[in-house]
Amino acid sequence: MEHFFELLRYSLGITDSFEAKLSPEEWKKIFESAHQQSIVGVLFCGVSKLKGEFAPPLNIAMQWTAEAEKIIGMNKAFNLRAKELTEFFAQQGHNTAILKGQANARLYPNLFSRQPGDIDIYVDGGKEKVLQMLYDLNLIKKGSYVAYHHVELIPQNDSITVEVHFRPSSGIHNIFGNKQIQKFLNNDIKNVELTSQGFNVPSLKFALVMQLAHILRHLLGAGVGLRQITDYYYLLTHTSTEDREYVSSLLQKFKLKTFAAALMWVLQHIFAMDKSLMLCQPNEKSGQMILEEISRNGNFGWYSEYYHDSFVKRQIKHRKRMFKLFKLFPKDIFWARFENYMFFFKTIPLRIRHRSLSLKDVDL
Repeated sequence: MEHFFELLRYSLGITDSFEAKLSPEEWKKIFESAHQQSIVGVLFCGVSKLKGEFAPPLNIAMQWTAEAEKIIGMNKAFNLRAKELTEFFAQQGHNTAILKGQANARLYPNLFSRQPGDIDIYVDGGKEKVLQMLYDLNLIKKGSYVAYHHVELIPQNDSITVEVHFRPSSGIHNIFGNKQIQKFLNNDIKNVELTSQGFNVPSLKFALVMQLAHILRHLLGAGVGLRQITDYYYLLTHTSTEDREYVSSLLQKFKLKTFAAALMWVLQHIFAMDKSLMLCQPNEKSGQMILEEISRNGNFGWYSEYYHDSFVKRQIKHRKRMFKLFKLFPKDIFWARFENYMFFFKTIPLRIRHRSLSLKDVDL
């Protein structure tokens, strides 16, 4: 993956050149990895500047260009939808904030290079009030699956998935740390800023805490990819020293210190991030394990060796993976397994209704 990381640094302007002479097969693997990590558009910022013997083969370059153009169009559509949602909920009397995705995209050197996934919008008022409003406006169906922190809207013609958050975040599995995180996020989400794109975003302090918890949760779930790691790099580069020191002082309280140390090493290794931007001292041992997970499994674990296995095989292989991570994150794994078992028993009626042990491919 070293050539891949070199290209990523060059694409983001961290380094001034990319002088590796790669074979067509190596370029094919890099392009495939860009897909798996959902950073095709980001890497194209570097690829588009390469000339002669340093550039990819013409067929790959053309395909890369076409997909990068598509990502630009997606970003424009997502920004417009985020603005429309902001204005719509304001008319209903609700304050909002766009979380992650398009809020992060505006921090990149190229505002349209980040590959969108969905739109996460926080709507204030609390769970019951927000859900009732969505029911009344026919934006969700009666009996729709409601997660701990959000509900998905009925798809519209633009095919953009929208998740309305009545809690700012899914938080972490550790119930003690999560209680403190939710308290902080619920208070800080009031400090929003209206962007030039026409939607509100939370403070960078909020984003640092919320997305650190988000990355940890996905790591302990199916997996996490470089898109989320790159997001966090840009969050850190845009924050003030005061903000970073403040969040750093909360890591132990939020039960995020161990994971933050691992992530800081990953950011240092991939992006050559300066230590002055770090939230804490990096930990190489745990960081290397996370990097292996990222490289192996791709965005949200979609490219893991067991993602498309049967439910039973998937559970067996997932437990082996959890045992490996347990050595470095024992408390996090304990609480993750506890929550997973609680979710399984809670959703038994759904599993019976759909006649399936697994809910992975069930429309909830």
